[in-house]
Amino acid sequence: MRLPIAVIVAAALSLALAGPAAAHGRPDPADFSFLATIDCGKRPIEVGSTDDLYAPLVDLRNGREYQPVAWKVMVGDFLFEDVMPGASLERTILCSYDDGVAEGTVRILAPRFIVRGGRGHHRHHQGGWYHR
Repeated sequence: MRLPIAVIVAAALSLALAGPAAAHGRPDPADFSFLATIDCGKRPIEVGSTDDLYAPLVDLRNGREYQPVAWKVMVGDFLFEDVMPGASLERTILCSYDDGVAEGTVRILAPRFIVRGGRGHHRHHQGGWYHR
């Protein structure tokens, strides 16, 4: 039995379009290692993050991603500062950050300048705090 090419193309397109639409739904907080609040000046935003220090911070309300490029946070009396290797702070936005353990600031790329690239580690969540 041969299916008309139009049926095959329509099925393939519907599957291709359904994937990205589902991916942009409301994220599940259980999918993240850490939950935090950032405030970049407009309003506090609840975000989820993984163990990767430079993975996107994901808005738990709508799935929007914020790309961190620099951190300056305190845990107790310890200061953790880190900048993504090779990153420029020129086109970034300074946001407050609080995950209940670390509190301070995170610099995120302004949305129109987001480029996928190098990643680090969430060293401050693994107990390996250091000042670089």
